[in-house]
Amino acid sequence: MKTVESIGSGLSRTRRGSAVLPWALRAATALLVVSAVLVRLHAENSVVLLALTTVGGWVLLLAVPVAVVAVVRRERVVAAVAIVLCLLHLAWLSGAYWTAGPQQAPGGAVTLRLLSANLKAGNAAIGSVGLKLRNSGADVVTLQEVTPEHLARLKKTGLTEVYPYSVTDPLPGFHGSAIFSKLPLTAAKAFDVNGSPMTTATITRGDRTIRIVDVHAVAPLSGTNLTRWRGQLADLARMQPAEDSATVLIGDFNATLDHRSLANLTDSGWRDAFTEAGEGFGFTYPNGWTPVVPMLRLDHAMVSEPVTVLRAETADNPGSDHRMLAVDIAVPAAS
Repeated sequence: MKTVESIGSGLSRTRRGSAVLPWALRAATALLVVSAVLVRLHAENSVVLLALTTVGGWVLLLAVPVAVVAVVRRERVVAAVAIVLCLLHLAWLSGAYWTAGPQQAPGGAVTLRLLSANLKAGNAAIGSVGLKLRNSGADVVTLQEVTPEHLARLKKTGLTEVYPYSVTDPLPGFHGSAIFSKLPLTAAKAFDVNGSPMTTATITRGDRTIRIVDVHAVAPLSGTNLTRWRGQLADLARMQPAEDSATVLIGDFNATLDHRSLANLTDSGWRDAFTEAGEGFGFTYPNGWTPVVPMLRLDHAMVSEPVTVLRAETADNPGSDHRMLAVDIAVPAAS
């Protein structure tokens, strides 16, 4: 039989739990409000703020259980705020990840299929990646984190037989890149973007020229890299093509549309391919190497006028921490 003392002790613990819960709900709600503010402000002035902004939209999912508990507990103010946060989460999802789906090509337009893949330095499955690229049906393949070892193994898969034209800049570590094409390339070169090399080339199809820029911005995981990352995205935003000249920036931007530096690209006239013609959320990171499913879209294709995006989708990328990004575009015939 329970003693009076044990019953009293249990009641005391219950009362303490009942007293703590409202404060826990208020604290959780306050943290969720901070997350919502950071996402709304596109905060990225420090590595910590940038990291919080990166995951802030998903943190708002916690508003759902907070709202449910607050309603059950009749914490009216907390419940009201949490419900508003739930609505903000839905707005964030629709604003950042709503996609229009496949589009039709304008009459007489020339089309091009682009495929981008971050290979990941140290990837032991490059042979599988090479075969996947070779059989992809893409007209142009842009690659990031291309090391000399990666390049040698890709050639052994017969990739260069399908894509005989290329510009390659393999480097140890994370900053090598390459563009492979079924069509002849001109103005093909590696060039510096705020301290990091990237590759670019121009393709002629029909009476149209299309410039491709293979993007790989640094990961903003330190103060120094954060400064370089912001500078790189600012340089890309200023890379406006001449009027009626088609350009595509495609690759690993290491940024989401919640980041101010990437939002500046769309504000300056670049258009996000996945927003215009994507299927699904388009999450590309993390891929394969953690139990976490992809929850971030770090890889993008930004297009200029007069490009029409026909389709955008992601694909598995063996051994890499990023999924592949495939984009079909159309460019109308020159006037």
